[in-house]
Amino acid sequence: MVLEFLFGSKEVRKHPVYLLIQSFIISSLSIWVAYAIFPNNASITAIAFVTIGLVPLIEKIFSEEEEEEEEKPSSSLGFVARHFDIIAIFTWFFIGLILSYSFWYFALPSENGNICIGSACFQAPLREKVFSEQKSTLSAIQGAFSGNASRDDCFAASKSLEKCGEFIFANNAIVLGLAILFSFLYGAGAVFLLAWNASVIGILIGQKALELQSYGHGLASGIGLVPHGIPEILAYFLGAIAGGIISAAIIRGKFQTKGFEQVAKDAIVLIVIAYIILLAAAFIEAAIIVGG
Repeated sequence: MVLEFLFGSKEVRKHPVYLLIQSFIISSLSIWVAYAIFPNNASITAIAFVTIGLVPLIEKIFSEEEEEEEEKPSSSLGFVARHFDIIAIFTWFFIGLILSYSFWYFALPSENGNICIGSACFQAPLREKVFSEQKSTLSAIQGAFSGNASRDDCFAASKSLEKCGEFIFANNAIVLGLAILFSFLYGAGAVFLLAWNASVIGILIGQKALELQSYGHGLASGIGLVPHGIPEILAYFLGAIAGGIISAAIIRGKFQTKGFEQVAKDAIVLIVIAYIILLAAAFIEAAIIVGG
């Protein structure tokens, strides 16, 4: 595709911030195209289009990462440094999607509205249709925290930091497991899950921006997600990377080579670290909730 030609895998690995631009453009186009073709299912279709648009690039990066690791094996102490570029790539990809979804949630009309360029006018995507599934997910998350177990563990007078943390970790651990599984089975399949999570966060920020009637203030309010949000998302990144590099090695038929041992060790270490980080993030979030 044209955007992949403009920002190839080597350029993106050298300058990960390029993926912020690419993910913002692709997700913006996906929102508009999905609404034009499937207006009643635009929220899911847009994420699918984002995945289709970015998976080839991410898979190529995974393949290059795994190939370099086989050619230049090094001690396990340096595994974070070896994968730092791809962690940065996922980070900018995630930020680009958050910015895109929060911007369009803030900018698009909630009722019928036309956008005119000269004498040519066309209907803009409607906020309620384009982001319907993300809003349902946010409502479900809020509903989960109003359920008996979470309400008692996190919000009631008998609230418990330990039980609240365990509840949050159990839910997030499932998402991390899916990210690892999707990335292993489909190469860069975790892109769909990461894109979905980014879109939900983007909608949350967009809602705050509308409430404050300022997109800039809405973005600033997103800083409130930082204490537990950053380590939580980092854990998902590490899980996706672990599954992706193992998948790339197997696809290339390298699972019986000595170099594969280094790849497998790195993947296992990444997964263990991901769950440790996720556990820490869960208890940070629990501490904020229980102490709030």
